[in-house]
Amino acid sequence: MQFIWPDAFAEPVSMTCPVCADAGPHRPALTLPSAGPGGADWRLLECLSCQSRFSTDRQGADYHGGDVPDTPFLHYYMEQGAGLRPMLEPLGFAEPGPGRMLEIGGGFGFPSDYVQTVLGWTAKGYDPSGLAVMGKRYLGLDITRDYWTSDTPLTEPFDVAYASEVIEHIPEPGPFLAALRRAVGQHGVVALTTPNGAALNPGTTPGMLVPIASPGLHVTLFSAKGLELALRSAGFPHVRVEEDGSQLLAFASEAPLPAPRRLDDGRYIDYLYRRIGTPDLAPALLSGLRYRLLKELVNLGDAAGALRLYAEMAVALRERFAIDIENPATLTMPAASIESREWLSLLPGNITGLLYFRAVLANNAEGDARSAALYAGRAAQVGASLRQVLRAVGIEDGETEALAMAAMHLHLSAAAGLGADTAPLLSAVERGTEDTGLLLPAGFRSRLRHLVVRDLRATRHPALLWRALSVMEPAPADELSLLSDGLAAGLPVAPVAAFEALQTAPDADAVRQALREIWCTPGIGEAPASLAHARKLALIRLVLLGAYSDAETLFDLWGDETLAADRSVADALAIAASARRQGRGGGDIPGFAAIETAPDAPSVKQALWSVWTLPDAGENPAIIRQARKLTLIRLVLLGAFADAEALFDVWEDPSLADDEPVATALAIAASAR
Repeated sequence: MQFIWPDAFAEPVSMTCPVCADAGPHRPALTLPSAGPGGADWRLLECLSCQSRFSTDRQGADYHGGDVPDTPFLHYYMEQGAGLRPMLEPLGFAEPGPGRMLEIGGGFGFPSDYVQTVLGWTAKGYDPSGLAVMGKRYLGLDITRDYWTSDTPLTEPFDVAYASEVIEHIPEPGPFLAALRRAVGQHGVVALTTPNGAALNPGTTPGMLVPIASPGLHVTLFSAKGLELALRSAGFPHVRVEEDGSQLLAFASEAPLPAPRRLDDGRYIDYLYRRIGTPDLAPALLSGLRYRLLKELVNLGDAAGALRLYAEMAVALRERFAIDIENPATLTMPAASIESREWLSLLPGNITGLLYFRAVLANNAEGDARSAALYAGRAAQVGASLRQVLRAVGIEDGETEALAMAAMHLHLSAAAGLGADTAPLLSAVERGTEDTGLLLPAGFRSRLRHLVVRDLRATRHPALLWRALSVMEPAPADELSLLSDGLAAGLPVAPVAAFEALQTAPDADAVRQALREIWCTPGIGEAPASLAHARKLALIRLVLLGAYSDAETLFDLWGDETLAADRSVADALAIAASARRQGRGGGDIPGFAAIETAPDAPSVKQALWSVWTLPDAGENPAIIRQARKLTLIRLVLLGAFADAEALFDVWEDPSLADDEPVATALAIAASAR
């Protein structure tokens, strides 16, 4: 779906705002080419008076659907699409006891089921769609398949009239609000949710923009100001509108409103447990309720309960889909050319979230970074696959996009912390687009490196930082292929200690021992970038130790000229060649070791001075460059971020940042600032 945002020169349009009746002209806000009914362009305007957005097509859709919705999409709705907690959030003020709720346009009727199951209320629903049929069938709810209007018979007012994500579908909201006011009389409360029109902007991610815009369906997108104005115009003296990200929550009454209160965690979890315990529940509905409970348990820190629930879901999904969510390596992605209905017959709609929250449990509760990386990587991969097929039919649920972003972040942090070579994947993700591969939003891609740096700083393993975050140019493959290959290989890693041993080896023999340990790591042959990085570290360390002959011998033996494309390696080899010409044998260059082991910033600067004052330093600029690099890195490791940035500016040598470890050190300093 293409989003065309008008520029400042777009011509205003004269049209009456359905919210505040301002005749305009109004500013064009968004055009979605060929996305409207009959393939027409879907155009939205922004009212200059109340800032609400509204479509130029005011027909509205007909919601009289068939008796049974399309089964794959019904299952997707129950398992993932229905935002259950956001639906129930506005009912946090409702207390157990006698009460009556009218639910308008509730479709399946989860809010009605909640107030009856947990609060002991009675609920009556009005909805013309086929979802209402399923709500009656699966949950036993009292739902009339019709619209609620001012002419609908009313014996007595309701305590609450609730319409979740309904008013944006109404071409003329005034009469609809008047019908709600009639439903609650003088003492009841009207509760509404609707998309926040202010979220319709270029900074909102595609996964949220699609459900907000919903071309052909959402004809009025209220601002907070506009929704309050509309409720007061309908005759409500008491109105409260709350902005909750991309959603508006509104409350209105002729009597004083109850105090704001969020949905009680205990009541919500109680509802989920009660419903999950219902005999003979439809498998897709049971899966959806279990998944939402899993999220709550993970977020509340009940790891034991969450793991038990995940195991129960694994059994059920083996029976339904013949998949094993306890072994993410065995999950096979549906073919890229598959159609959405077939996709949803192969995997559950909530598979992305299931794998992501299992990754969180592995990382936080079990301390198993490898499993966390595997679960999270598969979650990002399957999330992209699901979103790709849903996009083809104009569907995004927002949460799947958010879960895929969180999963990619966790995958990279956990894998890098293990010592896996994540640099190619991270670089490929940064260069990817919102419309290909992993479908990650541009804003997330631009800050992902910072997020992983922040996570890895706590590991205190500088070798991991440099290796995980080095910029790869060009990328050897696209992001989706790199992720798939890494998962298929089981994340082969070299031991963290071995990489650290290379950087801290006291002599040439210790360097060789660390190299042998890396080369003997199972699966390391499937991670050539790890091997190349180990060789680079070895060459640099040998030169720093003054083992120039050993460094040159190994470089010749390996026969890999690309190693010298790394600026740090090239500098090291230049130092070795200079030492050979001048007849120097062994012994490290005075000052290098002192820089690497300096206990504080003043000691670093003193060691740097000792290098600069070497008799032949001026004849070998590589020595000066190497000392400067070591200094910047050591200052950052010591937390002297301001000193590192100040020296980098004073030296006026931007090429220093071409070195991967230096670039990462400067990035850490900048993020700390």
